[in-house]
This record gives sequence, structure tokens and C-alpha cells, in this order.
Amino acid sequence: MKNKAVIGIDIGGTGTKLAIVDVNGQILERSSYDTQSRKGSEAFIEGLTEAVTELRDRVAASSEIIGIGIGTPACNEMEGTITGAANMPFPDTETVPVRQLVEERCGLPTRLANDANVAALGEGQFGGARGMKNYALITLGTGVGSGVIVDGKIVIGHHGLASEFGHTFVVRDGRSCGCGQKGCIETYASATGIKRTVFELMSIYTQDSPLRNFSYHQLSARDITQAAQRGDFLAQEAFRLTGEILGYKIADLMVLFDPKAVFLAGGLALAGSLILDPARESLEKHTMPMFKGKCEIRLSELGSEDAALLGAASLIYKS
Repeated sequence: MKNKAVIGIDIGGTGTKLAIVDVNGQILERSSYDTQSRKGSEAFIEGLTEAVTELRDRVAASSEIIGIGIGTPACNEMEGTITGAANMPFPDTETVPVRQLVEERCGLPTRLANDANVAALGEGQFGGARGMKNYALITLGTGVGSGVIVDGKIVIGHHGLASEFGHTFVVRDGRSCGCGQKGCIETYASATGIKRTVFELMSIYTQDSPLRNFSYHQLSARDITQAAQRGDFLAQEAFRLTGEILGYKIADLMVLFDPKAVFLAGGLALAGSLILDPARESLEKHTMPMFKGKCEIRLSELGSEDAALLGAASLIYKS
């Protein structure tokens, strides 16, 4: 008798990753390809379905694929479409019915969701949020994304566009954001945001730092993390300020959704206590009395490498 499994897909502007995931969250097979290698929406869908077929054939003898879960930015979950995606290999003015086309061509039930929502669902299915009905997950990568689970269901909103935590305001008329607004938390609490903070601190303080040897484009969040771990003042101050802002905004999530826990994922979350400690302190400082001590800030248990794939697979397992 064949084991049942799901194909999870993580579509990114640079690369697309696929994995076959069993019911226990074990990855049985995986593959990837360059998203930009197939220009135009038709070629994009062809590339996606060809990759699904190739991966499915690998386990044909041992596993029955029961569905496909897809995580992607710039999607409308209610319609199953990608629209307005600046980094996809087709015009951002085009709306592509990805769910319908993949389902028709692969002959498998298919679900499509925002990449951050997918990560949140995966945390509940396979990670630290197992058994929780109310929690949130915040991704701290190039930008800031979020998925909010209330009473066991993802919050998607009337238009399928809810939980854009990264584009909530934290500083009035603050840093310019790629969304066209100013002062979004994404410009402060992302990997890009902490770089901007470091360069601002360099202009204020005179302390020596290895970070001064980097240009803006050379510097990475990992460089800042490693410097902070070695005791560098500028790097540690950058994390203190970043965590403080993050905790301040998580306090808003508390009063809106009353989550049991908020999980942090993405590259910046790999800094661990450097980001967790100031975020936790700030949350307690800025939370109204009735909510104090009632929400944990924790690191995702799925890690950054496979979280999106496991989360995409959970779209089918939870349906």
C-alpha cells in the first residue's frame, strides 16, 4: 500500500523550491529551479507543472500524491491568483490563475496561499504551534510578513489580503518603504531595515567597528549578527533598537487578536536572543496590563530552510 504525501511548493522571485512531504512533515524528495528561467505567464505555469510531474514520478512506486500546496507572494488566496507581483517572470499588471491552471494540468487538488500565511500554517501543523488555535508568525527576511491564526483559521480578510503586518506604521513619516508609504515596520525590523539602522548608528557614534568596512550593498544581516555575537557595540545597539520596535508592534497584535504566542522566522530570526530579548522586553513594556505575561515570543521550530515547503504542504493536510 502506498503512503500518502503532498507536494509543497515555495515560489520566490529568484528560485522555486518543491518538496514531497509526508503526513509527519518528513521531506521525501525535493527539487528546485530558477523562477526567472521561464519568461511569461504561460511559460511560468509550464515550468511549474513540469517540475511537479518530474518530482511526482520519482516517488510513483512508493507514494500517492494527494494534493499540491503553493506558497507565493502577491497572491489572492480567495481567487487562487498571483497578481501585482513585482518579481515574477511576467508583468505585474497581469493576474495569473495559478491554482486553477496547476490543478487542471496536474490533476490534483491545489491550494494557493500567501507565503507568510503558509509559514504560519506550517508552524501549526509541524512546528511549535501544534495544538494552538490562536497564534501568529512573523517572517523577518528581506521584508516583514505575517500570518495570523484565530480560532484555528488563517485570517485572510474580505479581499484575501489580510495580515500585512510589515506595512503597518511604526514611525510617522519615517523611512521610505517599497510599498510607497513611509514608516512601515518592514523598513525597521527586516534584514534590510537593520542594515539601515546600522548605517544610521555609524553616523551617530564614533566607536570602531568591523561593520564600517562594508558598503551598504555588501553588508548582510548575518554580518551584523556575527558582529553582535562578538560584542560589537554598533551591531548590538542595532539589534536592541530593532527588537524594541518589533516588540512595540507585537503589542498591537496582542490587543487585536490575543494570540497565545508569536513565532519569529526568517533570516533575521536566526540571531536568536539578540532579537528575542529586546522584543520580549518591549512587548511587556508596551502591553496594557490585562495582556501582560500572556503572550510568548518564540522562534519558529521549522527553521528558515524548509518552513515554506512544510507550510505549503500543510495547506492540503489541513483542508
